Amino acid sequence: MKEGNGERVATLHKLLLLHFKAQPGFSAYAIEMLINIIQNQVFLSEAEAHQCIWASTANWKGGSSKNIEIDLLQEIINKTIKKSIYTMDANKSDKAIEKASRASGGQQKITENFDTQVNRAKHSSSHSHRSAAADGSKVMHDLRVVKPFNTELHRMFDSFPDIQADPLSTLNGTDFDKWLARHHKNLLLDAPLAHDEEADF
Repeated sequence: MKEGNGERVATLHKLLLLHFKAQPGFSAYAIEMLINIIQNQVFLSEAEAHQCIWASTANWKGGSSKNIEIDLLQEIINKTIKKSIYTMDANKSDKAIEKASRASGGQQKITENFDTQVNRAKHSSSHSHRSAAADGSKVMHDLRVVKPFNTELHRMFDSFPDIQADPLSTLNGTDFDKWLARHHKNLLLDAPLAHDEEADF
């Protein structure tokens, strides 16, 4: 997401569809991935799909690898708007709220420019952060002992005896094909995909 590479994110949607479908309890996420894929490859025109794929992130600070999700940016903007509405007190009205919402972006930019001009230090959190050097050293020591990148047949994790070597090993291909066919039928009938009832086939 930081790279802002929409094409790579779209490819990850295809991979995540399988992973979410393989794990119980993640069906809603699998449907979301399916909708994204079908939307970009079937429903939308080539121009609309290109815009949808490449407009999933925003870079409002500038610089390389500093993109954020577009919905996260909207949450930040909403926080600014709510702060403006809160300060209205008795002057709060529909018209005033609409004006504040429209002006929030420019208001934020004016504030940032002013802070830059007067060399105001950026407000930072009062929380202290412990150094991760000791943790990093411990992890490196464990990696040297475990050697996770060396192939070893029937390797087991003592703390996680049920962990699968392949996260897609629980994916039932037959059920997955039926699941896709069912949602394909729903799409043809123009039925909503938001509610996925996991039927027993």
